[in-house]
Amino acid sequence: MYFAICALALVWPGALLANRIEPLVMGLPFFIFWYVAWVFVLFVGLVIAYRRESMEEADDD
Repeated sequence: MYFAICALALVWPGALLANRIEPLVMGLPFFIFWYVAWVFVLFVGLVIAYRRESMEEADDD
């Protein structure tokens, strides 16, 4: 479910919310910042999922 929400934020309807140039965030147009931020959020989610999976495998051994 987490990844589906993140994916929707990158395509319709999430892209419609961020489809503007102003305000500039860290020198980037808001639309570009939106995509960079969500890619980072997805990365953090993948790291958390990987660590949970690793811990479960370690407990099984």
